[in-house]
Amino acid sequence: MRPIHEPQEQGADSWTGTDIRAAILIPAYGQPWLTAEALRSALAQVTDFAYAIIVVNDGCPHPETAEVCQTFAASHPGQIFHLHKRNGGLSAARNTGIEFALAAFPDLEAVYFLDCDNRIGPHLLQRLLTALRNADANVGWAYPDVDKFGFAEFADTSGPYSPLEHLFRNFCEAGSMVSRRMLDASIRFDTGMRQGVEDWEFWLHGLEHGFRGVHVADAGFAYRRRGESMLVAAERDFVPILRYIRSRHPRLFNLRNVLAFEAEARSRYAVYHPDTGLVRCFTELNDVEILTRDAYIRRLLRAQLRPAFGHCPGQLIIMSSAVFDALVPQSLLAGVLWTLECGLTRSTFVACSLQERSHADHLLAWTAATIAQEPTDIVRLPAAAIHLLAVEASFVAEQAAFRKLDLHALPRQHGKYHQAIELDLAVAGAPIGPEPIAEAFAGLCRDIAATGDEANLATWKSAAPNRYRLQTALPRDVYPELFDLNSAFACGSTEARPRAVLVLASATPESVAIAARLARVFADEGWEVDLVTLKKDLALAPEHARCFSQIVVLPLPQLLSRVWARSYQGTKMPCFDPPDMNDAVATLAGYHRAVSVDGGVSHTVMGALRRLKVETWALLGYCESDQAASEAVNACSAFEQAYASIVVGNAETLRLCRAFGMPDAKMRCWPDHGTHQEFEELGIKPIIAGPSTSTTRQAV
Repeated sequence: MRPIHEPQEQGADSWTGTDIRAAILIPAYGQPWLTAEALRSALAQVTDFAYAIIVVNDGCPHPETAEVCQTFAASHPGQIFHLHKRNGGLSAARNTGIEFALAAFPDLEAVYFLDCDNRIGPHLLQRLLTALRNADANVGWAYPDVDKFGFAEFADTSGPYSPLEHLFRNFCEAGSMVSRRMLDASIRFDTGMRQGVEDWEFWLHGLEHGFRGVHVADAGFAYRRRGESMLVAAERDFVPILRYIRSRHPRLFNLRNVLAFEAEARSRYAVYHPDTGLVRCFTELNDVEILTRDAYIRRLLRAQLRPAFGHCPGQLIIMSSAVFDALVPQSLLAGVLWTLECGLTRSTFVACSLQERSHADHLLAWTAATIAQEPTDIVRLPAAAIHLLAVEASFVAEQAAFRKLDLHALPRQHGKYHQAIELDLAVAGAPIGPEPIAEAFAGLCRDIAATGDEANLATWKSAAPNRYRLQTALPRDVYPELFDLNSAFACGSTEARPRAVLVLASATPESVAIAARLARVFADEGWEVDLVTLKKDLALAPEHARCFSQIVVLPLPQLLSRVWARSYQGTKMPCFDPPDMNDAVATLAGYHRAVSVDGGVSHTVMGALRRLKVETWALLGYCESDQAASEAVNACSAFEQAYASIVVGNAETLRLCRAFGMPDAKMRCWPDHGTHQEFEELGIKPIIAGPSTSTTRQAV
């Protein structure tokens, strides 16, 4: 067993560089008496390993700073090392200390960052290094809770580390410990950042390299909170700082990467089945956590007491397991949940009734949307007719505490346009009999209230806790700030398995057949392919449905607002209202490739998608039977700059595209009949290059 180094025993005359396992790094600039306090707390560490203290004088013009640093170094030779450099800012000072520590201490395991106006408890160094030693190899740093003194406040950073939360919230303070393995990956502080939050960028740099953090409770980090520091924080303009951080890490802040972090957290949907008493928590269906009803209630209540971002999904969906099981094999569940989610951005709750299909060939159809603006408005659906219900989980917990248990007695949620949206849904194989969903909602609220009454909400902390992390996870925490979207459809597109989406504005039998044919071509090239239609219903033959991994029928523009038209050079162009435009872009933004199959309103979303790094295609000359070819090309030309590729099926359409000024560099061919020879003579490349093209086309 290693000896315990008590503070008074650490004269360190016998220590050598090979003994040192951890270093405390203190940049010093001004505040000499506070620097002395920080140094004394660093010297007071109780550890079972040898550690060093590196104080870096960042060119401070005040002689008192140098005097304090030199006095402490002279009093503790071999343990405190005083470095002096030209002023370069906090990041440069830390980097100087890091390089010294790596060179001086060959067996160094970690570096702890301590700002000169903060202090640490006697067991912090031991607890943080022990956490790193016990962690997996991908853990790059250990971070503590933050006890703020002066203006007292407790910042609880507990819970599993969340990469998703770290993208939009800096909960890992500079008073954290970085592992040697992360420093060996050449991760350093950005010396160009001199306006603050350089620590946030440092940890994000580690995250981008595959490292994660680990929380250490009760470590003993004390952060000095003074009036002037609060004023500086309040007045600092974070917008350019955040813009700079995101520009430094475009891969980290890519929308598909954000969706991947959210999928990992399983933080979007909690689907409660009253008939089984189970709750499924997930973002994507391939990664589901199943909880009992009681376990879910405890998790929901805990989200308001202790932080654990993403541990409790923010959207509660109530449906029977029979409805769930009817939607999954038809590849419809993700799209139905997404439609309910789009409704929740507008309304306190969304209620849905299942109906008989009016047409046997309809895979799915949404109908009869109604809106209740206030709780006093008359609702159309009786309680027994509700088969699906969507509401925000935190709002349910809040209202349950007030004993508001009746669904239709809920107040309109703050920030929502409507009290309720009611929809009818016709889908094959789903049970349409009476369902006790409204009754199950009331029962869940009663149990939430009862469990909350029994819980002990006391905390031992005397300082008021900062509640900014106490919440369930909702897409609006992330996507509006990063991408100006309410959310993004979790389609599951990854670099290893990219997904393409084929977009239908009209969903005619002809356009559906073309989409199925193109899906087979993409599938042969290794793509997963989804189908999205911007209509309220979809007729899809089984042989066509099998071509798609997921099918989304997004009805809200047709049911709740309107698609309006404007004219471009004499051609009518349908357009979305702004809320519906946001939903349409959000539906498609997570894909690697988006293809407008039949034009129309889908043209209008492609510019926004291309800015979000989606590869955008348009098909021309395939399914515009109700529109002249010249009108279809004219409509596409209005948005030509939004497309990376424009695919034509015949030479006539190609000539029209050239006549409207579309560049040949964007043109691709996919003949609707004949061979590629004619296009090759015209210098146009096929959508699939190489010898496999003809084989694939014949198979289709």
